[in-house]
Amino acid sequence: MIADEDCRREALDWMILLQERPDDAGVRARFRHWRRSPACDAAWRDLDHVGDMVRLACEAYPVSSPYVPRRWTRVLPVVMAGAIAAIFVGQVLLPFAEADFVTGTGEVRRVRLADGSRVTLAPDSAIALDGARQVRLLRGTGFFEVRHNAAHPFRVKVGEAVATDLGTAFEVRRDDDGAHIAVREGRVRASCEHGAIDPSDMQPGDVAELDCATAHVRKSSAPPSAIASWTQGQLVMADRPLGEVVAALRPWHRGLLLARGSGMARHVTGVYDLRRPDRALAAIRRAHGATVWQVTPWITIVTAG
Repeated sequence: MIADEDCRREALDWMILLQERPDDAGVRARFRHWRRSPACDAAWRDLDHVGDMVRLACEAYPVSSPYVPRRWTRVLPVVMAGAIAAIFVGQVLLPFAEADFVTGTGEVRRVRLADGSRVTLAPDSAIALDGARQVRLLRGTGFFEVRHNAAHPFRVKVGEAVATDLGTAFEVRRDDDGAHIAVREGRVRASCEHGAIDPSDMQPGDVAELDCATAHVRKSSAPPSAIASWTQGQLVMADRPLGEVVAALRPWHRGLLLARGSGMARHVTGVYDLRRPDRALAAIRRAHGATVWQVTPWITIVTAG
């Protein structure tokens, strides 16, 4: 049985909850019920079989609860941090062989393309160039300032999603379920390569979330000045879910940054300094009553109820 992605994420939630409340009978009962699903049971068993190096790293620590896999401990070493990141959070290795330009944690890179267009890559991002007028966003976020050529449109592809320049500056982000496109200046045409959705022309301030696999599109708006504010080292959020704020900090934060709890759906407004993600997390804690749990120097968990 292969564990699905929802069960993988829930397994990590259960790991955290069982360590926080090891003697709670209600939690243990709900946990047993959750494991009745074959896929979720497989996800939990995966946690217990991360590898021999995890077992060896943890042998020196006592086990805090019989419901936590025997190789797990309350104190997680760096090896465990890497294992969780790779297996349960979906931070897979980039296809570096495909990428022409890559950025690391906290790194912003500006690239001038052969046609004179400019790309600014956010941290933890990668692009591949398919000729002079097409870019594939392999990971993360890019801000594109395009030299317009009506005879040869500039295109950015994210899976099957396509953003086509109509004379503009725009942001594209690769999400788990598709593509995020936001226009700062000019116009962009948002579409799917195989026609899953009708093409849509976007104006300054327009935001679109495209999932070509399910033919779903969600439209919203934002102040044009707030779009790609990360290029100036700022995160500007206006009435957005708290979980989205934490997710936006993740590429700037060294180590694994997780967001958990029902409070992550609460909408917030604020301006955060991306160059100091620790201060941004402190501001979230003060303003929104969140808990910032530093499990190890390499794992930080933000919870909000």
